[in-house]
Parts: sequence; C-alpha cells; structure tokens
Amino acid sequence: MKHASSDLTLTITALLFLFFSMAQVCPAQELTFILDISVDGVPSTPLAFGLRDDALPGFDHHDIPAPPPVPGAPFETYLAMFDPPTSLPNQWLEDYRPVLGLTVDRIELWQMGITATDGGICTISITEPQPALAPYELNFFGPGAFFEKIIVPGSISFPVSSNLLVFFWELRLNDEVDVVNTSWGGVKSLYH
Repeated sequence: MKHASSDLTLTITALLFLFFSMAQVCPAQELTFILDISVDGVPSTPLAFGLRDDALPGFDHHDIPAPPPVPGAPFETYLAMFDPPTSLPNQWLEDYRPVLGLTVDRIELWQMGITATDGGICTISITEPQPALAPYELNFFGPGAFFEKIIVPGSISFPVSSNLLVFFWELRLNDEVDVVNTSWGGVKSLYH
C-alpha cells in the first residue's frame, strides 16, 4: 500500500511539472521585418523593425535615426517610438525591441508615419530576411477602421489621403501548443 501511494505522489508531481512547464510562455527568437515603401512607384529608404535578444526598451544601438528629409521629396516615411529620446527627432529607419517584451506581453506595436505633398497610392512590401520559427501574427492598422492581417512576404496598398498618415504594425505572439486549463479535480480524475 505504501508503494502505491508513493507511485501516485510521483505521478502527480510529474503531471504538475508537465502542466506548469507547458503553461510557460515559449521564448521567441529574433525577428526582423523589412518595409519597402513607394508612392506612385517612387521608392523611399526601407524601414526595419522587429525583435532582438540584446535590444533594450526605448533607444539603443539597434535603433537608427532617419536622416533629414531630402528637399523637395514628394514623401517621407519613418518609424516613431512611443518613448523617444528627447535629443533626437522621433523619426527612425530601424526600431528594435527586446524579445523578452513580446514573450511577456505577447503584443508589440510599432508606429509608422508617412508625410506626403501630392497624395498618390502607397505600396508597402513586407519581407523577413530570416523566417520566424515561433508562430506570430502581423497586423496593419491605419486611420479610421483600416485593418489588414499581413502574410509575410506580402504587400499592402492604400491611397495617401492626407499630408500626414499614421499607421501601426502590431506583432502578436501566437501559442505554439494549445493549452487546456483544468482544475485539480480534473487532474485527479485521470487516475481513478
């Protein structure tokens, strides 16, 4: 009788360990998205955003400021940080966030701006240099109710209807394994 009780205790301990290890958030890996943007066929400097293991929240060595706009350019594109350093304009060619931030919150947002003088049709092509191993969703939000789920590689087009447009890229970490929550009684019932 003592032996059966010991086996049951070990089995329950093993199940609890398995249950809690499956409930942990699986770590993501580094991920980069490249945005090639054009308005009526005229290209801008590509933008890049994503996750890096050694990135810091806010400004760090991975974030590259955008140069001053070219005089007379028909449009300008940039990424904008939510908490930028005050010593630089809030316009960036590259903006990387720590991987840990996504694994904890499961959602990251990047803001993108387009300033244009003549309107036109904007096309954004999205690629990732290294395919991601962790499942994710990439969503594009624009002014009003504009929303599109992006399949990478892919592209999106829309009219430039204002001198300044602000968009958001939303990166969501998906669950790799479906986890079913159960009560302690549900776990115990497996052994009756």
